[in-house]
Amino acid sequence: MAAICWNKAPFERYVRMALHEHPELLARLDFSQVKRSVAGTVVQLLATDARYHQTTLGLMVELSEMTVFPNLSSQVDADQLITRARKAIDALRAITRQYRADLDGQERAQARQRADQARLAAQRSYDEALGQIKSDFVRLDASGDPQGRGRRFETVLYRLFELHDMQPRIAYSLPHEQIDGSFTFNTDDYLLEAKWCKPRIEREQADVFAAKIHRKGRNTLGLFVSVSGFTQGFLEVPHASGCPFITLDGDDIYLVLDGRIRFDEVLQTKRRHLNDTGNCHLPVRSFFR
Repeated sequence: MAAICWNKAPFERYVRMALHEHPELLARLDFSQVKRSVAGTVVQLLATDARYHQTTLGLMVELSEMTVFPNLSSQVDADQLITRARKAIDALRAITRQYRADLDGQERAQARQRADQARLAAQRSYDEALGQIKSDFVRLDASGDPQGRGRRFETVLYRLFELHDMQPRIAYSLPHEQIDGSFTFNTDDYLLEAKWCKPRIEREQADVFAAKIHRKGRNTLGLFVSVSGFTQGFLEVPHASGCPFITLDGDDIYLVLDGRIRFDEVLQTKRRHLNDTGNCHLPVRSFFR
């Protein structure tokens, strides 16, 4: 440390900058003393307190990386002073080689720890939001207002889409038809049909929904959600030009809201099943078999 500067003023500036996070150490240094004495005091203070271990390693690594010495270069005998400084730095570099590996390892470990903490925080936030949606869904089941329950159910689905960054749009009207909502998943746009009624959904409503989809853009698909489920006629009768939608029933929704499986994984698997088989429905419970 004493070898990198010839004059006291730049030496003091360097030490103060190196220890700026520890004013209690700077307060114990007497910069009126010779540089070697001050440097020795710094080393002694750092070495005798484990709290300064990280600071010590950082200072050693910083010194070992020095290649230019501006203050020495301005002196009359610059060549001699720089040669002496480089010898000191070379000796320090040999000592700090293992320390550098330790420091790099610590930095990588800290980076991993920060990333893990961020992931855990994001997961906690996701779990809390999903848990609130689940609570609202369960309360709807006890509702004595079927019409109001249907509207609130659309809101529950909207929040589920929003939680998974699916850019949802609330219900809207077009000439001669009502759309319960829409969202985007894997670059495809989906129309939403949401039903919460006691009877299971019949085949006729499948045809109506398919017609809505076919009247939209070529890449538009659909998601038909029925808490009560669907009749066999709805699920089994083929569509003339292929089924353009996938389905969710109440059990599927509950498994998602209960955190058993992610919603985006459900949509991806159901979409693949539709493409492979032409069948719009695949129970989420079958994923676990």
